[in-house]
Amino acid sequence: MDNLAAYSIPALVQAAANGYGDKICAMAPERTVTFRQFAADVTAIAKHLETLGIAPGERVAILDVNSLNFLESLCALGVLGAIAVPLNYRQRVPEYRFQIEDSGARLLLVNSRYRAEAEELAPSLELGWRTIDDPVQIGLPATAGGKVGGRPIRLSDLDPATPLAICYTSGTTGRPKGAVIDQFTANLRAFKLMYDLRLGPDDVMHMTTPMFHISCLMLSLAALQRGAAQLILPQFDYETTFAAVQEHKVSFINTVPTILSMALNRDDFTPDVLAGLRMIMYTAAPMSLPLLRQLMSVYKGGLVQFLGQTEDLPQTVLTPEDHRNALAGIAVGRLESIGLPSAGVDLKICNDAGARVPAGEIGEIVTRAGTAMSGYWNMPDETAATLQDGWINTGDLGHQDPDGYIYLAGRKKHMIIRGGENVYTSEVEPVLLEAPGVRDAVILGLPDETWGEIVVAAVTSDGSAADGDAIIAHCKQYLASYRCPEKIYFVAEMPLNAAGKVLRHALLDMIVEMQ
Repeated sequence: MDNLAAYSIPALVQAAANGYGDKICAMAPERTVTFRQFAADVTAIAKHLETLGIAPGERVAILDVNSLNFLESLCALGVLGAIAVPLNYRQRVPEYRFQIEDSGARLLLVNSRYRAEAEELAPSLELGWRTIDDPVQIGLPATAGGKVGGRPIRLSDLDPATPLAICYTSGTTGRPKGAVIDQFTANLRAFKLMYDLRLGPDDVMHMTTPMFHISCLMLSLAALQRGAAQLILPQFDYETTFAAVQEHKVSFINTVPTILSMALNRDDFTPDVLAGLRMIMYTAAPMSLPLLRQLMSVYKGGLVQFLGQTEDLPQTVLTPEDHRNALAGIAVGRLESIGLPSAGVDLKICNDAGARVPAGEIGEIVTRAGTAMSGYWNMPDETAATLQDGWINTGDLGHQDPDGYIYLAGRKKHMIIRGGENVYTSEVEPVLLEAPGVRDAVILGLPDETWGEIVVAAVTSDGSAADGDAIIAHCKQYLASYRCPEKIYFVAEMPLNAAGKVLRHALLDMIVEMQ
Protein backbone atom coordinates (compact mmCIF):
# COMPACT_ATOMS: atom_id res chain seq x y z
CA MET A 1 0.00 0.00 0.00
CA ASP A 2 2.98 2.35 0.54
CA ASN A 3 3.13 3.72 -3.02
CA LEU A 4 -0.62 3.66 -3.53
CA ALA A 5 -1.18 5.66 -0.34
CA ALA A 6 -0.27 8.73 -2.40
CA TYR A 7 -3.63 8.25 -4.14
CA SER A 8 -5.72 8.76 -1.01
CA ILE A 9 -7.61 11.92 -0.09
CA PRO A 10 -5.37 12.66 2.94
CA ALA A 11 -2.31 12.45 0.66
CA LEU A 12 -3.96 14.72 -1.92
CA VAL A 13 -4.86 17.41 0.65
CA GLN A 14 -1.40 17.17 2.25
CA ALA A 15 0.46 17.40 -1.08
CA ALA A 16 -1.63 20.38 -2.22
CA ALA A 17 -1.04 22.24 1.07
CA ASN A 18 2.70 21.61 1.09
CA GLY A 19 3.17 22.13 -2.64
CA TYR A 20 1.04 25.22 -3.23
CA GLY A 21 1.03 26.70 0.29
CA ASP A 22 -0.22 30.27 0.33
CA LYS A 23 -1.50 30.25 -3.24
CA ILE A 24 -5.25 30.86 -3.53
CA CYS A 25 -7.11 27.55 -3.52
CA ALA A 26 -10.76 28.58 -3.53
CA MET A 27 -12.88 31.72 -3.64
CA ALA A 28 -16.45 31.47 -2.37
CA PRO A 29 -19.06 33.80 -0.87
CA GLU A 30 -18.29 32.45 2.61
CA ARG A 31 -14.52 33.06 2.41
CA THR A 32 -11.36 32.74 0.33
CA VAL A 33 -8.73 30.19 1.36
CA THR A 34 -5.20 29.25 0.38
CA PHE A 35 -4.20 25.63 -0.10
CA ARG A 36 -2.70 25.61 3.39
CA GLN A 37 -5.87 27.11 4.89
CA PHE A 38 -7.96 24.57 2.99
CA ALA A 39 -6.00 21.71 4.58
CA ALA A 40 -6.36 23.28 8.04
CA ASP A 41 -10.13 23.56 7.58
CA VAL A 42 -10.36 19.95 6.35
CA THR A 43 -8.40 18.74 9.36
CA ALA A 44 -10.61 20.68 11.79
CA ILE A 45 -13.83 19.34 10.24
CA ALA A 46 -12.49 15.76 10.29
CA LYS A 47 -11.64 16.03 13.99
CA HIS A 48 -15.08 17.46 14.76
CA LEU A 49 -16.88 14.70 12.86
CA GLU A 50 -14.87 12.16 14.82
CA THR A 51 -15.99 13.72 18.13
CA LEU A 52 -19.60 13.47 16.91
CA GLY A 53 -19.14 9.71 16.62
CA ILE A 54 -18.37 9.26 12.91
CA ALA A 55 -15.96 6.35 12.44
CA PRO A 56 -14.13 5.08 9.34
CA GLY A 57 -16.50 3.38 6.89
CA GLU A 58 -19.59 5.14 8.22
CA ARG A 59 -21.73 7.26 5.93
CA VAL A 60 -22.54 10.96 6.17
CA ALA A 61 -25.03 12.60 3.80
CA ILE A 62 -24.47 16.12 2.46
CA LEU A 63 -27.35 18.32 1.27
CA ASP A 64 -26.01 21.63 0.06
CA VAL A 65 -25.66 23.90 -2.94
CA ASN A 66 -22.12 24.38 -4.22
CA SER A 67 -20.01 25.74 -1.38
CA LEU A 68 -16.51 25.73 0.01
CA ASN A 69 -17.86 24.06 3.16
CA PHE A 70 -19.28 21.24 0.98
CA LEU A 71 -15.90 20.59 -0.64
CA GLU A 72 -14.01 20.81 2.65
CA SER A 73 -16.50 18.51 4.38
CA LEU A 74 -16.23 15.93 1.59
CA CYS A 75 -12.44 15.95 1.88
CA ALA A 76 -12.70 15.81 5.69
CA LEU A 77 -14.78 12.65 5.41
CA GLY A 78 -12.10 11.28 3.09
CA VAL A 79 -9.37 12.10 5.61
CA LEU A 80 -11.41 10.36 8.31
CA GLY A 81 -12.04 7.30 6.12
CA ALA A 82 -15.80 7.88 6.28
CA ILE A 83 -18.02 7.89 3.20
CA ALA A 84 -19.87 10.92 1.80
CA VAL A 85 -23.37 10.56 0.36
CA PRO A 86 -23.96 13.72 -1.73
CA LEU A 87 -27.69 14.46 -2.13
CA ASN A 88 -29.29 16.25 -5.06
CA TYR A 89 -30.77 19.48 -3.70
CA ARG A 90 -33.35 19.48 -6.51
CA GLN A 91 -34.98 16.33 -5.21
CA ARG A 92 -37.62 15.93 -2.52
CA VAL A 93 -37.77 14.44 0.98
CA PRO A 94 -38.93 10.92 -0.09
CA GLU A 95 -35.95 10.72 -2.46
CA TYR A 96 -33.55 11.95 0.24
CA ARG A 97 -35.03 9.48 2.72
CA PHE A 98 -34.50 6.59 0.33
CA GLN A 99 -30.84 7.48 -0.24
CA ILE A 100 -30.18 8.09 3.46
CA GLU A 101 -31.78 4.81 4.48
CA ASP A 102 -30.32 2.86 1.55
CA SER A 103 -26.79 4.06 2.35
CA GLY A 104 -27.23 3.85 6.12
CA ALA A 105 -26.09 7.45 6.62
CA ARG A 106 -25.88 8.31 10.34
CA LEU A 107 -25.51 12.08 10.02
CA LEU A 108 -26.68 14.80 7.63
CA LEU A 109 -24.68 17.96 6.89
CA VAL A 110 -27.26 20.35 5.48
CA ASN A 111 -27.47 23.92 4.23
CA SER A 112 -29.77 25.98 6.42
CA ARG A 113 -32.08 26.69 3.48
CA TYR A 114 -33.04 22.99 3.71
CA ARG A 115 -33.71 23.05 7.45
CA ALA A 116 -37.35 21.96 6.99
CA GLU A 117 -36.25 18.93 4.96
CA ALA A 118 -33.65 18.07 7.62
CA GLU A 119 -36.34 18.10 10.31
CA GLU A 120 -38.42 15.63 8.29
CA LEU A 121 -35.39 13.40 7.74
CA ALA A 122 -34.20 13.46 11.36
CA PRO A 123 -35.97 10.19 12.36
CA SER A 124 -33.89 8.37 9.73
CA LEU A 125 -30.60 9.77 11.06
CA GLU A 126 -29.01 8.22 14.14
CA LEU A 127 -26.86 11.31 14.79
CA GLY A 128 -29.32 13.87 13.44
CA TRP A 129 -28.12 16.80 11.36
CA ARG A 130 -25.72 19.73 11.47
CA THR A 131 -25.89 22.99 9.52
CA ILE A 132 -23.05 22.98 7.01
CA ASP A 133 -23.12 26.76 6.46
CA ASP A 134 -22.61 27.39 10.20
CA PRO A 135 -18.83 27.06 10.70
CA VAL A 136 -19.21 26.18 14.38
CA GLN A 137 -21.55 23.26 13.66
CA ILE A 138 -19.03 21.60 11.35
CA GLY A 139 -16.04 22.26 13.60
CA LEU A 140 -14.42 25.24 11.93
CA PRO A 141 -12.84 27.80 14.25
CA ALA A 142 -14.06 31.39 14.30
CA THR A 143 -10.82 32.25 12.48
CA ALA A 144 -11.52 29.86 9.57
CA GLY A 145 -9.78 31.27 6.52
CA GLY A 146 -7.29 33.13 8.71
CA LYS A 147 -3.51 32.86 8.61
CA VAL A 148 -2.06 29.37 9.08
CA GLY A 149 1.46 28.64 10.26
CA GLY A 150 4.15 27.65 7.78
CA ARG A 151 4.93 24.19 9.16
CA PRO A 152 4.38 21.27 6.73
CA ILE A 153 0.93 19.66 6.87
CA ARG A 154 1.01 16.02 7.96
CA LEU A 155 -2.03 13.76 7.64
CA SER A 156 -2.23 10.03 8.37
CA ASP A 157 -1.97 7.67 5.40
CA LEU A 158 -5.10 5.81 4.40
CA ASP A 159 -5.74 2.77 2.23
CA PRO A 160 -6.74 4.32 -1.14
CA ALA A 161 -9.23 1.46 -1.65
CA THR A 162 -11.32 3.15 1.08
CA PRO A 163 -14.64 4.34 -0.38
CA LEU A 164 -14.86 8.11 -0.71
CA ALA A 165 -18.47 8.55 -1.79
CA ILE A 166 -21.70 6.82 -2.66
CA CYS A 167 -23.01 8.81 -5.61
CA TYR A 168 -26.57 8.02 -6.60
CA THR A 169 -27.06 7.82 -10.35
CA SER A 170 -29.26 10.22 -12.25
CA GLY A 171 -32.13 7.79 -12.46
CA THR A 172 -33.26 8.91 -15.95
CA THR A 173 -34.97 5.53 -16.38
CA GLY A 174 -35.95 4.58 -12.84
CA ARG A 175 -34.76 4.22 -9.24
CA PRO A 176 -31.29 5.64 -8.51
CA LYS A 177 -28.45 3.27 -7.68
CA GLY A 178 -25.60 4.16 -5.34
CA ALA A 179 -22.29 3.96 -7.20
CA VAL A 180 -19.37 3.52 -4.79
CA ILE A 181 -16.26 5.52 -5.74
CA ASP A 182 -13.08 4.73 -3.80
CA GLN A 183 -10.31 7.24 -3.08
CA PHE A 184 -7.83 5.78 -5.57
CA THR A 185 -10.41 5.87 -8.36
CA ALA A 186 -11.39 9.45 -7.53
CA ASN A 187 -7.74 10.53 -7.71
CA LEU A 188 -7.15 8.70 -10.97
CA ARG A 189 -10.27 10.18 -12.55
CA ALA A 190 -9.11 13.64 -11.51
CA PHE A 191 -5.62 13.04 -12.97
CA LYS A 192 -7.10 11.99 -16.31
CA LEU A 193 -9.32 15.06 -16.45
CA MET A 194 -6.37 17.26 -15.54
CA TYR A 195 -4.33 15.72 -18.37
CA ASP A 196 -7.00 15.94 -21.07
CA LEU A 197 -7.98 19.48 -20.04
CA ARG A 198 -4.33 20.62 -19.92
CA LEU A 199 -4.95 22.30 -16.58
CA GLY A 200 -2.19 24.46 -15.15
CA PRO A 201 -1.57 26.15 -11.80
CA ASP A 202 -2.42 29.52 -13.37
CA ASP A 203 -5.93 28.38 -14.28
CA VAL A 204 -8.95 29.70 -12.39
CA MET A 205 -11.77 27.16 -12.64
CA HIS A 206 -15.51 27.48 -12.22
CA MET A 207 -17.99 24.62 -12.36
CA THR A 208 -21.61 25.53 -13.07
CA THR A 209 -22.63 21.91 -12.51
CA PRO A 210 -23.75 20.97 -8.99
CA MET A 211 -21.10 19.76 -6.57
CA PHE A 212 -23.12 16.64 -5.78
CA HIS A 213 -22.61 15.65 -9.42
CA ILE A 214 -19.66 13.39 -10.12
CA SER A 215 -18.01 15.52 -12.83
CA CYS A 216 -17.91 18.59 -10.58
CA LEU A 217 -16.43 16.61 -7.68
CA MET A 218 -13.69 15.13 -9.86
CA LEU A 219 -12.85 18.53 -11.37
CA SER A 220 -12.56 20.02 -7.88
CA LEU A 221 -10.09 17.27 -6.98
CA ALA A 222 -8.20 17.93 -10.23
CA ALA A 223 -7.88 21.60 -9.24
CA LEU A 224 -6.42 20.56 -5.87
CA GLN A 225 -3.96 18.24 -7.60
CA ARG A 226 -2.81 20.88 -10.09
CA GLY A 227 -2.79 23.90 -7.82
CA ALA A 228 -5.49 25.67 -9.83
CA ALA A 229 -7.82 28.08 -8.06
CA GLN A 230 -11.57 27.43 -7.91
CA LEU A 231 -14.38 29.97 -7.95
CA ILE A 232 -17.25 28.33 -6.06
CA LEU A 233 -20.74 29.86 -6.39
CA PRO A 234 -23.94 28.36 -4.92
CA GLN A 235 -25.91 27.94 -8.15
CA PHE A 236 -25.83 29.18 -11.72
CA ASP A 237 -27.35 32.59 -12.22
CA TYR A 238 -26.47 34.32 -15.48
CA GLU A 239 -25.79 37.82 -14.16
CA THR A 240 -24.12 36.78 -10.89
CA THR A 241 -22.08 33.96 -12.42
CA PHE A 242 -20.66 35.84 -15.39
CA ALA A 243 -19.96 38.97 -13.33
CA ALA A 244 -17.91 36.79 -10.95
CA VAL A 245 -16.25 34.95 -13.85
CA GLN A 246 -15.03 38.27 -15.21
CA GLU A 247 -14.08 39.70 -11.80
CA HIS A 248 -11.97 36.68 -10.81
CA LYS A 249 -10.52 36.20 -14.31
CA VAL A 250 -11.84 32.65 -14.66
CA SER A 251 -10.04 30.80 -17.45
CA PHE A 252 -11.90 27.48 -17.41
CA ILE A 253 -15.59 26.77 -17.02
CA ASN A 254 -17.44 23.46 -16.86
CA THR A 255 -21.07 23.54 -17.89
CA VAL A 256 -23.82 21.69 -19.74
CA PRO A 257 -25.43 22.45 -23.12
CA THR A 258 -28.68 23.51 -21.43
CA ILE A 259 -26.96 26.38 -19.60
CA LEU A 260 -25.07 27.46 -22.71
CA SER A 261 -28.31 27.53 -24.69
CA MET A 262 -30.01 29.63 -22.00
CA ALA A 263 -27.09 32.07 -21.95
CA LEU A 264 -26.71 32.45 -25.71
CA ASN A 265 -30.42 33.07 -26.23
CA ARG A 266 -30.77 35.83 -23.64
CA ASP A 267 -31.58 39.27 -25.01
CA ASP A 268 -28.74 40.75 -22.94
CA PHE A 269 -26.07 38.23 -23.97
CA THR A 270 -22.83 39.70 -25.33
CA PRO A 271 -19.73 37.74 -26.41
CA ASP A 272 -17.70 39.76 -23.90
CA VAL A 273 -18.85 37.51 -21.03
CA LEU A 274 -16.97 34.60 -22.65
CA ALA A 275 -13.95 36.53 -23.88
CA GLY A 276 -11.64 35.76 -20.93
CA LEU A 277 -12.19 32.01 -20.97
CA ARG A 278 -9.39 29.76 -22.19
CA MET A 279 -11.58 26.66 -22.19
CA ILE A 280 -15.25 25.70 -22.01
CA MET A 281 -15.86 22.09 -21.08
CA TYR A 282 -19.34 20.75 -21.73
CA THR A 283 -20.60 17.50 -20.28
CA ALA A 284 -23.74 15.42 -19.63
CA ALA A 285 -24.76 15.24 -23.29
CA PRO A 286 -23.41 16.09 -26.75
CA MET A 287 -24.35 19.58 -27.91
CA SER A 288 -26.76 19.89 -30.80
CA LEU A 289 -25.12 21.09 -34.00
CA PRO A 290 -27.19 24.30 -34.21
CA LEU A 291 -26.23 25.24 -30.64
CA LEU A 292 -22.58 24.32 -31.22
CA ARG A 293 -22.43 26.49 -34.33
CA GLN A 294 -24.10 29.34 -32.45
CA LEU A 295 -21.53 29.11 -29.64
CA MET A 296 -18.54 28.85 -31.96
CA SER A 297 -19.68 31.97 -33.81
CA VAL A 298 -19.29 34.13 -30.67
CA TYR A 299 -16.58 32.31 -28.67
CA LYS A 300 -13.04 31.87 -29.97
CA GLY A 301 -11.45 29.96 -27.08
CA GLY A 302 -11.11 26.21 -26.68
CA LEU A 303 -14.05 23.81 -26.50
CA VAL A 304 -13.82 20.30 -25.12
CA GLN A 305 -16.53 17.71 -24.66
CA PHE A 306 -16.24 14.86 -22.19
CA LEU A 307 -18.58 11.94 -21.87
CA GLY A 308 -18.67 9.78 -18.79
CA GLN A 309 -21.05 8.53 -16.17
CA THR A 310 -21.13 8.06 -12.44
CA GLU A 311 -19.98 4.48 -12.93
CA ASP A 312 -16.88 5.44 -14.96
CA LEU A 313 -15.33 8.64 -16.26
CA PRO A 314 -13.86 10.09 -18.37
CA GLN A 315 -14.71 7.76 -21.25
CA THR A 316 -14.44 9.87 -24.41
CA VAL A 317 -13.16 13.32 -25.30
CA LEU A 318 -13.77 15.62 -28.28
CA THR A 319 -10.72 17.86 -28.14
CA PRO A 320 -10.27 21.59 -28.79
CA GLU A 321 -8.42 20.64 -31.99
CA ASP A 322 -11.45 18.65 -33.17
CA HIS A 323 -13.65 21.71 -32.62
CA ARG A 324 -11.18 24.10 -34.30
CA ASN A 325 -10.75 21.81 -37.32
CA ALA A 326 -14.50 21.60 -37.76
CA LEU A 327 -14.77 25.40 -37.61
CA ALA A 328 -12.16 25.51 -40.39
CA GLY A 329 -14.21 23.08 -42.47
CA ILE A 330 -12.08 19.98 -41.72
CA ALA A 331 -13.94 16.81 -40.64
CA VAL A 332 -17.02 18.85 -39.74
CA GLY A 333 -19.02 15.66 -39.14
CA ARG A 334 -16.96 14.90 -36.03
CA LEU A 335 -18.88 17.61 -34.19
CA GLU A 336 -21.74 15.10 -34.12
CA SER A 337 -19.50 12.61 -32.32
CA ILE A 338 -18.48 12.30 -28.67
CA GLY A 339 -14.84 12.09 -29.73
CA LEU A 340 -12.16 9.47 -29.22
CA PRO A 341 -11.59 7.29 -26.15
CA SER A 342 -10.01 9.38 -23.40
CA ALA A 343 -6.42 8.73 -22.26
CA GLY A 344 -5.97 5.14 -21.12
CA VAL A 345 -9.51 4.08 -22.03
CA ASP A 346 -10.06 0.77 -23.82
CA LEU A 347 -13.39 1.07 -25.61
CA LYS A 348 -15.35 -1.44 -27.63
CA ILE A 349 -18.77 -1.58 -29.27
CA CYS A 350 -20.54 -4.86 -28.47
CA ASN A 351 -23.66 -6.73 -29.45
CA ASP A 352 -26.01 -8.33 -26.91
CA ALA A 353 -23.74 -11.39 -26.73
CA GLY A 354 -20.77 -9.22 -25.70
CA ALA A 355 -18.90 -9.63 -29.01
CA ARG A 356 -17.34 -6.67 -30.83
CA VAL A 357 -19.30 -5.44 -33.81
CA PRO A 358 -17.76 -4.18 -37.08
CA ALA A 359 -16.98 -0.46 -37.52
CA GLY A 360 -20.12 1.52 -38.27
CA GLU A 361 -22.47 -0.99 -36.68
CA ILE A 362 -24.49 0.06 -33.65
CA GLY A 363 -23.91 -1.71 -30.34
CA GLU A 364 -23.44 -1.02 -26.65
CA ILE A 365 -20.44 1.10 -25.64
CA VAL A 366 -18.26 -0.83 -23.15
CA THR A 367 -15.18 0.71 -21.49
CA ARG A 368 -12.28 -0.22 -19.22
CA ALA A 369 -9.80 2.30 -17.85
CA GLY A 370 -9.11 1.50 -14.19
CA THR A 371 -11.55 4.24 -13.20
CA ALA A 372 -14.68 2.15 -12.72
CA MET A 373 -16.80 2.31 -9.60
CA SER A 374 -16.33 -0.39 -6.99
CA GLY A 375 -19.96 -1.40 -7.50
CA TYR A 376 -23.48 -0.40 -6.60
CA TRP A 377 -24.13 -0.10 -2.88
CA ASN A 378 -26.00 -3.21 -1.64
CA MET A 379 -26.93 -4.23 -5.20
CA PRO A 380 -24.78 -7.24 -6.18
CA ASP A 381 -26.94 -8.34 -9.10
CA GLU A 382 -26.96 -4.89 -10.69
CA THR A 383 -23.22 -4.61 -10.07
CA ALA A 384 -22.58 -7.93 -11.81
CA ALA A 385 -24.68 -6.84 -14.80
CA THR A 386 -22.82 -3.53 -15.19
CA LEU A 387 -19.25 -4.24 -14.03
CA GLN A 388 -17.49 -7.29 -15.46
CA ASP A 389 -13.74 -7.81 -15.05
CA GLY A 390 -13.19 -4.07 -14.90
CA TRP A 391 -15.34 -3.41 -17.99
CA ILE A 392 -18.34 -1.09 -17.60
CA ASN A 393 -21.41 -1.86 -19.69
CA THR A 394 -22.50 1.74 -20.15
CA GLY A 395 -26.01 1.18 -21.45
CA ASP A 396 -25.19 3.72 -24.19
CA LEU A 397 -25.61 2.68 -27.79
CA GLY A 398 -23.25 3.95 -30.45
CA HIS A 399 -20.99 3.18 -33.36
CA GLN A 400 -17.33 3.85 -34.14
CA ASP A 401 -16.08 5.22 -37.43
CA PRO A 402 -12.88 4.01 -39.14
CA ASP A 403 -10.91 6.80 -37.42
CA GLY A 404 -12.05 5.70 -33.98
CA TYR A 405 -14.56 8.49 -33.29
CA ILE A 406 -17.64 7.43 -31.35
CA TYR A 407 -21.18 8.46 -32.27
CA LEU A 408 -24.03 8.02 -29.81
CA ALA A 409 -27.22 6.28 -30.90
CA GLY A 410 -29.11 6.75 -27.62
CA ARG A 411 -29.55 4.66 -24.50
CA LYS A 412 -30.09 0.94 -24.85
CA LYS A 413 -33.29 1.32 -22.83
CA HIS A 414 -34.40 4.24 -25.04
CA MET A 415 -34.28 2.35 -28.33
CA ILE A 416 -37.73 2.14 -29.91
CA ILE A 417 -38.75 -1.00 -31.80
CA ARG A 418 -41.51 -0.22 -34.27
CA GLY A 419 -42.78 -3.20 -36.19
CA GLY A 420 -39.44 -4.98 -35.76
CA GLU A 421 -37.40 -1.98 -36.91
CA ASN A 422 -34.98 -0.35 -34.46
CA VAL A 423 -35.32 3.43 -34.13
CA TYR A 424 -32.47 5.28 -32.40
CA THR A 425 -32.71 8.72 -30.85
CA SER A 426 -29.55 9.85 -32.66
CA GLU A 427 -31.20 9.24 -36.03
CA VAL A 428 -34.36 11.24 -35.40
CA GLU A 429 -33.64 14.00 -32.86
CA PRO A 430 -31.06 15.90 -34.98
CA VAL A 431 -33.61 16.06 -37.82
CA LEU A 432 -36.27 17.34 -35.43
CA LEU A 433 -33.91 20.05 -34.20
CA GLU A 434 -33.61 21.39 -37.75
CA ALA A 435 -37.39 21.70 -38.15
CA PRO A 436 -38.87 25.23 -38.16
CA GLY A 437 -39.85 26.50 -34.72
CA VAL A 438 -38.13 23.73 -32.73
CA ARG A 439 -35.79 24.62 -29.86
CA ASP A 440 -35.47 21.17 -28.28
CA ALA A 441 -36.85 17.74 -29.13
CA VAL A 442 -36.90 14.24 -27.66
CA ILE A 443 -38.41 11.10 -29.18
CA LEU A 444 -40.14 8.46 -27.13
CA GLY A 445 -41.87 5.17 -27.78
CA LEU A 446 -45.53 4.68 -26.92
CA PRO A 447 -47.14 1.20 -26.76
CA ASP A 448 -49.19 0.32 -29.84
CA GLU A 449 -51.23 -2.83 -30.50
CA THR A 450 -50.31 -2.94 -34.19
CA TRP A 451 -46.66 -1.88 -34.23
CA GLY A 452 -45.58 -2.77 -30.70
CA GLU A 453 -44.32 0.81 -30.27
CA ILE A 454 -44.82 4.01 -32.23
CA VAL A 455 -42.53 7.03 -32.34
CA VAL A 456 -43.74 10.30 -30.82
CA ALA A 457 -41.84 13.51 -30.10
CA ALA A 458 -41.89 16.01 -27.27
CA VAL A 459 -40.93 19.45 -28.55
CA THR A 460 -40.24 22.85 -27.04
CA SER A 461 -40.78 25.84 -29.30
CA ASP A 462 -38.12 28.43 -30.05
CA GLY A 463 -40.73 31.15 -29.61
CA SER A 464 -42.00 31.17 -33.16
CA ALA A 465 -45.17 29.50 -34.31
CA ALA A 466 -44.37 25.79 -34.47
CA ASP A 467 -46.83 23.42 -36.13
CA GLY A 468 -46.90 19.68 -35.39
CA ASP A 469 -47.95 18.65 -38.89
CA ALA A 470 -45.21 20.80 -40.41
CA ILE A 471 -42.61 19.23 -38.12
CA ILE A 472 -43.71 15.71 -39.12
CA ALA A 473 -43.65 16.73 -42.80
CA HIS A 474 -40.10 18.05 -42.29
CA CYS A 475 -39.02 14.68 -40.83
CA LYS A 476 -40.54 12.77 -43.74
CA GLN A 477 -38.22 14.63 -46.12
CA TYR A 478 -35.17 13.11 -44.43
CA LEU A 479 -36.21 9.93 -42.62
CA ALA A 480 -37.83 6.59 -43.42
CA SER A 481 -41.49 6.66 -42.49
CA TYR A 482 -41.11 4.23 -39.57
CA ARG A 483 -38.57 6.59 -37.98
CA CYS A 484 -40.80 9.66 -38.20
CA PRO A 485 -42.83 10.79 -35.19
CA GLU A 486 -46.50 10.05 -35.58
CA LYS A 487 -47.51 12.80 -33.19
CA ILE A 488 -45.86 15.93 -31.78
CA TYR A 489 -46.46 16.94 -28.16
CA PHE A 490 -45.53 20.50 -27.24
CA VAL A 491 -44.12 21.03 -23.73
CA ALA A 492 -43.06 24.29 -22.07
CA GLU A 493 -39.77 22.85 -20.79
CA MET A 494 -38.07 19.47 -20.78
CA PRO A 495 -37.82 17.87 -17.33
CA LEU A 496 -34.09 17.69 -16.55
CA ASN A 497 -32.00 16.10 -13.85
CA ALA A 498 -29.10 17.88 -12.16
CA ALA A 499 -26.72 16.79 -14.92
CA GLY A 500 -28.85 18.48 -17.57
CA LYS A 501 -30.09 15.17 -18.96
CA VAL A 502 -33.72 14.77 -19.96
CA LEU A 503 -35.73 12.68 -17.50
CA ARG A 504 -37.38 10.50 -20.10
CA HIS A 505 -39.62 8.64 -17.67
CA ALA A 506 -40.96 11.99 -16.38
CA LEU A 507 -41.39 13.24 -19.94
CA LEU A 508 -43.24 10.05 -20.86
CA ASP A 509 -45.56 10.56 -17.89
CA MET A 510 -46.28 14.10 -19.14
CA ILE A 511 -47.14 12.81 -22.61
CA VAL A 512 -49.38 10.05 -21.27
CA GLU A 513 -51.31 12.70 -19.32
CA MET A 514 -51.74 14.74 -22.53
CA GLN A 515 -53.41 11.88 -24.37
